[in-house]
Amino acid sequence: MNDKMTEKEKKAYVSLYKKDGLSYSLALCAIVAELVFVVGILDVMEVSFWMGITVMVNIAVLFILFTCAVKMNIYNRTWGIVALVLGVYFLVRQFVIVPGVLKPYERQVMLMVANISGAVCLVLAGLVSIKRTNRRRKLQEALNE
Repeated sequence: MNDKMTEKEKKAYVSLYKKDGLSYSLALCAIVAELVFVVGILDVMEVSFWMGITVMVNIAVLFILFTCAVKMNIYNRTWGIVALVLGVYFLVRQFVIVPGVLKPYERQVMLMVANISGAVCLVLAGLVSIKRTNRRRKLQEALNE
């Protein structure tokens, strides 16, 4: 940084190094909701080959969620969009896949709360991440001029 920068420019420059903690925290909350869903659905669904598919899909979802959280923390816009897509997947899973395919015989309210809270956290995390990433990009362009 040179000495000719104004105080506002210095604050903006320093803010480029802050991490996106809100998106990261919301994504971690979605991971907790996913874990609650996984434990709940595996406990109440009937034993069939769908149980193995459910386990494999949920392992992949947890991996993607964690990667998403880490990448949104460092302002990666693509992973903000992935968070939005995962939020929509959580809703589709709740209203289509769970009643139509997995058919749990109890704890539907717990599963619904886990899915909807996870979806809300992911959609908020994605929107916040995209907004902050765009603002950060504009700030970087302004400082480079």
